[in-house]
Amino acid sequence: MPLAQRFRRALLLCLLCSAAGFVFAAASANAQTPRLQGQSAAAAAMGNAFVAQADDPSALHYNPAGMTQLHGFQTLFGTTLIGGTTQFTSPTGAQVTGDRNGSVAWPPPGHVYLVANLKDLGLSALGNFTAGIGMNNPFGSLTRYPNDGPFRTAITFTTLPLLDIKPTIAYKLNDQLSFGLGADIYTFSGLFGEGHLEQKSIWPGGLGIPAGSLMEINGSDTTAGFNVSLLYTPFRNSDGKPLVNIGMVYRSQATFHLTGNFLANGASVAGATATFVLPQVFSGGIGIWPVRTSEREWKLEFDVDYTG
Repeated sequence: MPLAQRFRRALLLCLLCSAAGFVFAAASANAQTPRLQGQSAAAAAMGNAFVAQADDPSALHYNPAGMTQLHGFQTLFGTTLIGGTTQFTSPTGAQVTGDRNGSVAWPPPGHVYLVANLKDLGLSALGNFTAGIGMNNPFGSLTRYPNDGPFRTAITFTTLPLLDIKPTIAYKLNDQLSFGLGADIYTFSGLFGEGHLEQKSIWPGGLGIPAGSLMEINGSDTTAGFNVSLLYTPFRNSDGKPLVNIGMVYRSQATFHLTGNFLANGASVAGATATFVLPQVFSGGIGIWPVRTSEREWKLEFDVDYTG
């Protein structure tokens, strides 16, 4: 078998390990491809239970149908600082601690949302439509393990600097029901790390590569998915503000066909190809305002996600 073909087979095996590493790195938060939940300060302060409320520009992420609740032209932007460590104990009792390549993951994930109510902008013929575009990092990973750790031949470093560009439109059918439809254009950006999926490990030896060599596998691609959403408001107060909201969102699966390189001590050894799949996500929520007056608001919201 040609050496390059053997490298590619080894690469596919390593990428499978990488996917397991991604899940492991985020296991404390999500048993899935790691999702970054804090996509706005207000939503994060509510434990990201925002699918039913969705009344600021971050509706672009949490429930695009909620954009019809906004007036004029509104923007929101921010970032999230992520720190902490990952502890692992092997079946033999060996322990290892991973971090975020430092005290805080850098560069930090961020988000930008721009939303425009078309009627308020003078487009009366499109009065029931609201348009928006956003960019954020809904999935991501950055984990570093010691070069002498118990699974160093599988992984010592992994990063997934994924950017989602979200052109979106929402339509208000009536005062009770709105719908949203948008695209999710996923790509790897140099704004966040090296601009590609990357995993590093220590080579155990073989295939003509000295044992102990620092190995790197990387790859990048651009792909797209879509999202559909609705927001139902059966009850409002005398000021027209919702007292009960029900929201639902479906985000489709998206598949990357990654191309990149297999490096040994920084030198390219072979080309690399692999497939990487982002899961589909169903989200639903119900929000209830027991008190909603001009003086105060109390909200209870229950959200649920299904990832498959």
